[in-house]
Amino acid sequence: MSQLLIVFLEFTKIKVVSDEEATGPAVDVFQNLRDKTGGVPNWARVMANRPEILAAFANLLSTSMRPGLVEQDNKWKMAYKVSDINKCKYCIGAAGGMLTKLGVSEEDMKIVLEDVDKMSDDEKIAIKYAEAVTKDAVNVPDEIFDELRKYYNDAQITELTSVIGLFNYINRFNDALKVMPE
Repeated sequence: MSQLLIVFLEFTKIKVVSDEEATGPAVDVFQNLRDKTGGVPNWARVMANRPEILAAFANLLSTSMRPGLVEQDNKWKMAYKVSDINKCKYCIGAAGGMLTKLGVSEEDMKIVLEDVDKMSDDEKIAIKYAEAVTKDAVNVPDEIFDELRKYYNDAQITELTSVIGLFNYINRFNDALKVMPE
């Protein structure tokens, strides 16, 4: 077991699954993650305690975040905002890293967190929607939803809402189990 993984074990609330301990669908997910990113993130190693959940989550993550009906950088900006609202350090770092890979500047990332009014109208309403859903999903103001409909169709709104739900889930998963960033 690597030294980094041993140190990581001291922080999480539950077992971290090593490559040798991975079973069932976790083996394929680990390999897919290694192929795509060069490694297996800590959240996946913890989630691998239930390989079927890991496989389903990895599929939803891939489907929600890859190029789709909504621009990929817009989806990662929403993930960044949701993670900041929830104060999930792990996901703030991961979303920030993806935004950097997508060519988003640090200044633009700061705008996502501090001054959304400087964003384009379609991105601004997506971020406001992400904030409203994260803070109180049942009471998203009609004004926000009406504005969202000006820029996004039903399929796109479904994709946006999936990203929001996905990151609220992984934020809470990581924080509840004390999954630490790499």
